[in-house]
Amino acid sequence: MGKTLKSSTSNRRRFLKATGASVAALTLAGCASDDAGNGGGSGGDSGESGGETGTATGTPEQSVDEVVIGSNHPLSGSLAATGVGMSNAIKLAAMRKNEEGGIESLDGAEVTVIEGDNQGAQELGGQVSEELLSEGADVLTGCYSSPVTTAATQVAERQGVPFVISIAAADNILQGRDFNYVYRPQPPARRLASDYADLVPSVIRDDGGTIDTAGLFYINNSYGQAIRDSLREFLPEQNVEIVEETAIEFGASNANTQVSRLRSADPDTIIATTYVAGGVLLAQALQDQDYRPPYLTASASATFTDDDAVSDIGEFANGVLDNNYALNPTVDKTAEVRSQFLDNYDQEFSASVGMSYTAAEVIIQAVEEAGSVDPDDINEALMGLSYEDHISAMGAIEFDDQGENVNALGPVNQVQDLSVRVVYPEEYAEAEPQV
Repeated sequence: MGKTLKSSTSNRRRFLKATGASVAALTLAGCASDDAGNGGGSGGDSGESGGETGTATGTPEQSVDEVVIGSNHPLSGSLAATGVGMSNAIKLAAMRKNEEGGIESLDGAEVTVIEGDNQGAQELGGQVSEELLSEGADVLTGCYSSPVTTAATQVAERQGVPFVISIAAADNILQGRDFNYVYRPQPPARRLASDYADLVPSVIRDDGGTIDTAGLFYINNSYGQAIRDSLREFLPEQNVEIVEETAIEFGASNANTQVSRLRSADPDTIIATTYVAGGVLLAQALQDQDYRPPYLTASASATFTDDDAVSDIGEFANGVLDNNYALNPTVDKTAEVRSQFLDNYDQEFSASVGMSYTAAEVIIQAVEEAGSVDPDDINEALMGLSYEDHISAMGAIEFDDQGENVNALGPVNQVQDLSVRVVYPEEYAEAEPQV
């Protein structure tokens, strides 16, 4: 099971109390100004709280017809294949909630999703967040790419609007930034690398295999570098020596040079950390050079948890062990949501898409518990959330003082018969590992 990293003292809780007190003071004073810009106060001029009406006691009540989720993802560019699926997953979560009658605590308010295209470009991350807020988003989610998410979350924090990360692994998106409005259900890079070191060598060794050396192949941005740095720390603790490291640039056309270096080092395993395209290039170069180490593995790689990418690679993908967030195959809801997604969208329901769906459900549950679209009410609900009815292979989603999910987990998947299957730990496994 996942490690518990929850901190005992919550700076966010102290922040919320302070914010609530200041907002109350402004309301009592009849002050409608918003010196922090849009969405900073209880009314939130960009958040469009649905129009408050005062009661006889002076306590504001909200009449809310809809809750607007702003989806900030790459809908064009090289990350679009996954990004479009992630945004569709958020729309599916909204549709399912609406079919159940909408937000019960808001008298059936509908959940609406508005989309923004960040094109996978860091410079557009903040801009798209700004646009979504100006269009009326009450809460934001995104962005797949860690550099884009870093920029997008900065805007949400500045505006005082909750942002639930759909996917983005780099640790420094949250850690060290003293954010109060940003949350991450998925495991961050350090946790993913830690889970790789704890789980993957054990799976190989328990089945009679040997893994003493590794070569790292990673995308050269904050996400890839974060996984690399943590693997450097955790692999030696499991008696695995890193004998080569090589990076691929975003948008590269081939991985021939990197594979040549790895081949010369001859490790027991190559550990890939890339977006879909990078993993496909790695597989192509390995085949072109007629080389494959005893164990081809990955940590937090989108490639080997994506059925379409695995299908494109073909037989060569079979056997790859990857640790990453995963869909939970042991609950009926996963199959139900997957089927509904396939019926509505012409795409595979990959682990990345599934994690995005989970993020949307976290938002919806927080709004339900808040009974409000006030950003600080939603933020407080997120802070105290314990959400179990999700489809990801991890425990209840609960956030610590930094906004990280204390029960996040990166289980081990394996490509078997060109299908991605969870193989470890046993409580989430749908197949035995084949080593």
